[in-house]
Amino acid sequence: MRLTSTLSALMDKAHAAGSPLVQCFFISQGGNTYVPFSPEEIALCLTKRDYFQQLYVHASYWVNLAGRYNNGWRPFHRELELAKQLGFTHMVIHPGSATGCPSKEEGIGYLARALNKALVQEKDITIVLENTAHANKTVGGDIQDFRKLLELLDKPEKVAFCLDSAHAFSYGYDLSSSEGVVSFLDEVDQSIGAQRVIALHLNDSAEALGSRIDKHEVPGEGKIGAENLKLFMNHPKFLHTSVILELPVVSDERECEILQEVKKWDRSEELMRDR
Repeated sequence: MRLTSTLSALMDKAHAAGSPLVQCFFISQGGNTYVPFSPEEIALCLTKRDYFQQLYVHASYWVNLAGRYNNGWRPFHRELELAKQLGFTHMVIHPGSATGCPSKEEGIGYLARALNKALVQEKDITIVLENTAHANKTVGGDIQDFRKLLELLDKPEKVAFCLDSAHAFSYGYDLSSSEGVVSFLDEVDQSIGAQRVIALHLNDSAEALGSRIDKHEVPGEGKIGAENLKLFMNHPKFLHTSVILELPVVSDERECEILQEVKKWDRSEELMRDR
């Protein structure tokens, strides 16, 4: 979720919960403005950087690198630079929509150009592309979009991927059965390579299969279900990934209960609560 308090306080909370990583946005809860960071806040956060193995920032939805016009390059660059100041290791971005383009394929081309430009000198932060719940000209709902993108990148080895279970389900990949989970992850492996996936967003879906609506539910309480999410996070080819929960709004007490429950799902060392 977006920052609702200082990043320093969030880091304290995550550290107290034993989380090895943090994910956050740099925008306000309403999503209309950036959270201000004073030099003092940045300095304080840097003193706590060593608490964590990884720090993920999720790029704002103003970033649409697949668009022909107004593609959000400025906010992308702004957030990337702030992330580096704060010692973040990864930036997760939605690939965007091919706005202003006659086809999604052209949008994939614009995305590739933007990433090629960003990756020329970027060494401090790993860019992580996340699959999406949407269709039509939106890039990344269909996993094959990422295969096409990789063919256009100058340095494909510098781009990583994040799989969101709720997004995949809402797009139309049926993760409500063990066969569906295995089929989806096999397609990911065959199209982009399991080794390129470094993070899983372990989210249940409040909406139906193929709804194209991005609405998360507590793991095990949505349309995908606990057993299928367990399989999703414990698939042998994806055990190297970090696991991140992006919960709907719940109380702090409920949040802790959910985290402790999911930690029992076999693999817990890299599990965290996105905040």
